[in-house]
Amino acid sequence: MITGAQRVPDEPYLVLARKWRPQAFDDVIGQIHITRTLQNAIASGRIGHAFLFIGSRGIGKTTTARVLAKALNCTAQENATPNPCGECDNCVAIAAGNSMDVIEIDGASNNSVEDVRQIRENVRLVPSQSRYKIYVIDEVHQLSSSAFNALLKTLEEPPEHAIFIMATTESHKVPATIISRCQRYDFRRVSLDELIALLKRILENETITATDEALRAIARASDGGVRDAESILEQLVTYCDTSIEFKDVVDVLGLVDWTVLNEMAEAILAQDVGAALRIIEQVTASGKDLSQFVQDLLGHYRNLLICKTADAKDLLGLPEEDLAALRQQSETYSLTKLIRLVEQFAELTKDFDSQLAQRIALESLLIRISKVSVEMSVDAILEKLVQLGAGGIAGAPAPPSSSPQRSVGAAMLAEAPPMEAQPTPPEPQPTSEPVDSSSNKIEITSHNLREHWESIMHSVAQESLNLGVALGCAQTNGIEGDALCIGFSEANRSSRDRVERADNLTIIESVLQAKTANLRRCLVDGNHDGESPGSNDTGDPAPPSTPTPQHVALKDAEEAMADPHVAKVVEVFRGEIVDIRQQPRGG
Repeated sequence: MITGAQRVPDEPYLVLARKWRPQAFDDVIGQIHITRTLQNAIASGRIGHAFLFIGSRGIGKTTTARVLAKALNCTAQENATPNPCGECDNCVAIAAGNSMDVIEIDGASNNSVEDVRQIRENVRLVPSQSRYKIYVIDEVHQLSSSAFNALLKTLEEPPEHAIFIMATTESHKVPATIISRCQRYDFRRVSLDELIALLKRILENETITATDEALRAIARASDGGVRDAESILEQLVTYCDTSIEFKDVVDVLGLVDWTVLNEMAEAILAQDVGAALRIIEQVTASGKDLSQFVQDLLGHYRNLLICKTADAKDLLGLPEEDLAALRQQSETYSLTKLIRLVEQFAELTKDFDSQLAQRIALESLLIRISKVSVEMSVDAILEKLVQLGAGGIAGAPAPPSSSPQRSVGAAMLAEAPPMEAQPTPPEPQPTSEPVDSSSNKIEITSHNLREHWESIMHSVAQESLNLGVALGCAQTNGIEGDALCIGFSEANRSSRDRVERADNLTIIESVLQAKTANLRRCLVDGNHDGESPGSNDTGDPAPPSTPTPQHVALKDAEEAMADPHVAKVVEVFRGEIVDIRQQPRGG
């Protein structure tokens, strides 16, 4: 039971955060891992000389420091006690903040070397009427570097009667040399259920009623901070007097109703720009803060993302009916779409100079999400990459392959429907080259290389479409023994790097061994500027060949790689083009 006293008419008014401030370890909510440790330390006599309390604002750091000071200096017991009485002179003085032996210092305004030197001089003086002289330094990270250095020696070897308790919200700004000399305690944000229970207890004693929905909204808005929750409740008590409804919380805090967030999410999913812009107009006309609206929208998409990927009941702490609605809505989004929306709205939460600039930025983002094809195409590519990483794209099973090296790209290419009707290739004409009767392999020479180069490229593309695209940028430089010699211009360095990879050379050489009777190797032999891809050793350009389905796929792959967005995705994710589909034009 919190021991805050009831107000009588002659007493000055105390705000709820002060009136219901915990006066004992058992009253501190949400920090049992700290209060139990401190109580056990006091009971066993293992009392440290320096403590460092770390955590966000309003979760009990300074309050716990005061309770610890009372426990160490309570005169109801002969020694320090884990349960201070709260009634002796020392407990009353410490609770009121006017004890001569418990000195509270604001680190923000007392951060110089001179202030620390004053502490060092005073710490030698014995306490006037207590066991310990206790220094509570709040926001200790505000001390200057020289002030920290001046405090080091005293903090390491203080007098036996001196104890330091330091509190900070930014532990990364506290030097490691200070942290190493203290017992460190990390305070946690208080859970929704604990905050709601505290608010109910306060309202019962204040004879005020509130709906569960309103209390949950207050607890969410406080973001795990006890002081923030009590301050919000103070505002609502003043606004509502005796009964608090959810609508009152929305009005006082300027929150956006969940139904509005749901409507905005539906408009974004449907790519309905008009509906999204009308919602923004309604939010602005009602006087809501757009920065808070973006924060709420970001939180809504974060909840959808959690519902889609994890057990949302424990992580979100929402009522079951809200969770059911979120789960249903999350099913209408793809995972990559939700991730990109969270990232985009998180980027939008950065500082703005004015409400107008924020509105323009928000409207521009919504239009870009709904209308720009690049955003949608990247989403589609990311989604396909995720599916491939999970074991393949459903609905496109790979056919049985006779080659163990046949890739997913080849299977996709074979299964993909043609984008347009292809002319039937002519029957191959008999050639005068000697043919191996046992395998139908062709003997390649410098004279007939240009006739068969296209066939070699397309066979490689069957195994790896990206490798086929890279090979199309090469020029043939002739035959040396059992090796096919090719080269690349300086402008095609990236294609050369791809071809020269050991795994890709293995694919090319396996194709050469399968199709030709005399070629076993592929040599990339340097830079030949001025030669066009596909030229033979005499410099004559290779005649165009009759289009085949593989030829069209290779050409489309080259065109796709010419798109900087596609090329960037392939480069960043080290991917391969496995399928090309013609997207219908229009909305």
